[in-house]
Amino acid sequence: MRRLWFFTLHSLLPWGALLLHIVIFISYARRWDKLAALTVFPFWAWGLLGLLMAGGAWIFTRQRFALGIAGLWLLTVLGFSDETRPLLRQFWKAAPEHGMPAAAPDGAKVRRIITLNCKVGFFNPASVREVIPWQPDVVLFQETAQPAVLRQVAQELYGGNPDDHAVGSWECGIISRGKLVRRGIGALPHMVSATIQFEDGSMLDVTSVHLHGAEKDVRLYKRETLYKHALNRVTHRNELQQLLTVQTMMNAQRPALIGGDFNAPAGDSIFRLLSTAGYTDAIAAAGTGWPDTYPNQSPMLRIDHLWGNARLIPIRACTVKTLHSDHRMVVGDFVMK
Repeated sequence: MRRLWFFTLHSLLPWGALLLHIVIFISYARRWDKLAALTVFPFWAWGLLGLLMAGGAWIFTRQRFALGIAGLWLLTVLGFSDETRPLLRQFWKAAPEHGMPAAAPDGAKVRRIITLNCKVGFFNPASVREVIPWQPDVVLFQETAQPAVLRQVAQELYGGNPDDHAVGSWECGIISRGKLVRRGIGALPHMVSATIQFEDGSMLDVTSVHLHGAEKDVRLYKRETLYKHALNRVTHRNELQQLLTVQTMMNAQRPALIGGDFNAPAGDSIFRLLSTAGYTDAIAAAGTGWPDTYPNQSPMLRIDHLWGNARLIPIRACTVKTLHSDHRMVVGDFVMK
């Protein structure tokens, strides 16, 4: 037993932590579909495991090799976790606040856009109403309330004829300060899109999307789990490719935003489609504070996103804890070019 304990502390734990680092780092860097089950976890979760293994070995043995592996894990977690930049950015960058959004540093007009998966909104309209204190210009809803409730909230926020400011069904919806001059449902099973014309004549294409449900099987020791996560990744990629095709056909020259519940964590390979098409992740570019959105009480995954094209520039963004949903809302302030 003593030999086994010695072997575990001096060899198995530190070398195991190093092997885990190699496997996890390469998996997150490459994002292979076959290993999607590994990368569905936040990177820092694997980092905590690696630190526990190597740090535990060092505490009992004071072995320099174990300390070095613990340091390697720590540096990698700080450098590659999606949460690091928004957390550091909060020390010098302001986050969106309640009320009308402040102007951009150069004085440019700012448009506030929110995405919120209401979850229980169909049964509890209070979930939808949580966006009101933020005075948004556009709200993208998923798993939302009945259309009548959307129109009611739109009228309370913007006045006028609510049919000019709200569109959607129980799955996805949009309300807007500007007039909806074009609306469409059907490019994907769970999405709604619209072209918005604001009072100053500027126009914005927006799409609220709720991609195929996330795969929740985490039994990594089973081959079936790897297959299910890989298939789910392919399904998400195909849905997003269809959406981008439709978005490009509408008007590739206008400011455009795609947002909602993607059921995929930040950094997932499906988002390469958006970045390649010239879209920018608002939280990654300008977010402050803890960025994850699910689950609402103790968020560990960022599956709710706002992505704007090159003519929609994020200047502030954050996530906000909700009262009536299992998701946090994402609030973004943008400048239209």
